[in-house]
Amino acid sequence: MLAKLLVETLVIWALFFLYVWLSTVPLGPVGGAFYYEQDIQDRFVELGLISRERIEQRRRVAVASGIVAVLVVLFVCVCVINGARRYLDIVWQTYVLFILMELFDCVAIDTWWVALSGWWDIPGTEDLRASYKDWRTRMRAKLPRICLGGIPLAFILGGLFWLAAYAL
Repeated sequence: MLAKLLVETLVIWALFFLYVWLSTVPLGPVGGAFYYEQDIQDRFVELGLISRERIEQRRRVAVASGIVAVLVVLFVCVCVINGARRYLDIVWQTYVLFILMELFDCVAIDTWWVALSGWWDIPGTEDLRASYKDWRTRMRAKLPRICLGGIPLAFILGGLFWLAAYAL
């Protein structure tokens, strides 16, 4: 079971990176403006790089598609591939996969790609870089939310997945 979860985690990481890549790279770092803090978004608008409406539109699409993708992937991994049918089995597997997915986001996306690479640097925002380049602060803020926030989420999704698994 653990080997299966490890393989699923690697697949989820690849899919997650592909999702973030496709939602930002074609339009450059400004295409991912919705990921930045409000002061940086305001600067993008001031510089004429993107409009507020476009930022909100991209945020809505990214959030909606991201939620659907996460729900589908977690359900497929836990209930279809792993065959979990008992509520607590669904909960713990959902929690483990969610935690590992969020750790990937924290380490690979937020730290490696955003904070340590130069790809997300946008001319005209140099004075605001501390808010998205300080990976230590981001990690300290995100890790407790990942671990603790995943618990109620796993119980809620566990219930939804349990119902969906029995409906199949």
